Amino acid sequence: MPVIPCCPGFLHRATLENTISTSSNDRQRPEELRGLLARLSVIRNGCDLDLLVFLYRHPRILLTNEQIATFVGYDMKQVAQSLEKFMERGLLERTQNPMHAARMYLLELSGPQNGGFKTLLELASTRLGRHEILQILNPDRPDREESTQRLRLVINACA
Repeated sequence: MPVIPCCPGFLHRATLENTISTSSNDRQRPEELRGLLARLSVIRNGCDLDLLVFLYRHPRILLTNEQIATFVGYDMKQVAQSLEKFMERGLLERTQNPMHAARMYLLELSGPQNGGFKTLLELASTRLGRHEILQILNPDRPDREESTQRLRLVINACA
């Protein structure tokens, strides 16, 4: 695979994907992920995970709740609950301007206690990593059903 010099995160993502590829450590990986998710108890479902990944990629955004829900592909009520939970835990700051419906959201992962979030979010930014995390969060629910539901929500939001 060629290295693309204009994409600084490319090598890092490729390294992460190689790390989670089939190896002798695969039996430890789910246990490590379970432990990490248990310590970061704020992530309970796919909406929490995908919303945090979105905020990680866009740490400062000026959007309405409806726009965020559309971008991450989840129901607005679910997204609002996740946003509130993140603010209560000190991961997210929100400012409101009375002149605009949009709010400024700022993801705050700079503290030493939040280092695990960065590791998890980097892993969740890969397709395989996201799949592994969702399997741990929802062991009884196949990933395909969630993707189908999210696709319907996005289509309805864009219609």
